[in-house]
Amino acid sequence: MKHRFQWPVIAVLTLMLLAAGFAIPPKPAYACSCAMPESVAEELNRSDAVFDGTVVAAHRPKKWYSLTQSSADPVTWTFEAHEIWKGKVASTIKVTSAQSSASCGYEFKEGARYIVYARSTGDSLDVSLCSRTVLQTAAASDLAELGSGSIPPKPAGDGGTASNVNQLVTVLGLLLAIAVAVYAGIRIKRHQNHKSG
Repeated sequence: MKHRFQWPVIAVLTLMLLAAGFAIPPKPAYACSCAMPESVAEELNRSDAVFDGTVVAAHRPKKWYSLTQSSADPVTWTFEAHEIWKGKVASTIKVTSAQSSASCGYEFKEGARYIVYARSTGDSLDVSLCSRTVLQTAAASDLAELGSGSIPPKPAGDGGTASNVNQLVTVLGLLLAIAVAVYAGIRIKRHQNHKSG
């Protein structure tokens, strides 16, 4: 008789434990503490990439193996670069930052334009709340000191696709003209042979 009541009790306890696991709040966030921002020259010197860019995408990887989120979880931000002062020149640049300012992550906004100071971690470029990274509209002093940067080249696919289409149309047009000329020549020759016969 005792065994009959044990299974329902175990089942209820198991469900309660699972429910409690899903109700666990995110890991506690600790306030980010930054020193005074360095000068533009110092920040440029210690950064591996410095550029002016607009945020076009954000990628937040989902952790299937964890029920909790941390303010330190990484977010990868993709930028369309407008001007570059340091680092690899490319039309799009990806940087990584912690998802929350509580863990010194820079909380970018999609569609907004920034002057970004990033450091290489070996695998990616990392941006911290403690860097001089700032909205482009609030970066007048940085822009004045940075001066003119380099304009990143457009991807090969942009202009190349239109050029390839134009070349294909030209070649097809020439082939069609040749085919029409050959067909017309054959018709004329047949007509002349028919007349003479």
